[in-house]
Amino acid sequence: MQVVYTLAPVIADVISAHCGAAARGRFLNACLRGHWDEAGSMIDGMLVEPWHLRGNQEARLREFLKLISAEQVGELHD
Repeated sequence: MQVVYTLAPVIADVISAHCGAAARGRFLNACLRGHWDEAGSMIDGMLVEPWHLRGNQEARLREFLKLISAEQVGELHD
């Protein structure tokens, strides 16, 4: 869980670079409130057009999606 919160600002910066500051705030808010579906949807939206991503942004987004998917599964077992 801690790694999700550690990486959230990094992912928020990627989202902000492509979608603006308001999207960054919405993403961080979704993460802080545990709204993983909303955060995941934002990342999925970025991955629809991976040619707009630079360097390792696509890999980081996919890694974060895996982490929040695991987080969602963990919530189901709690």
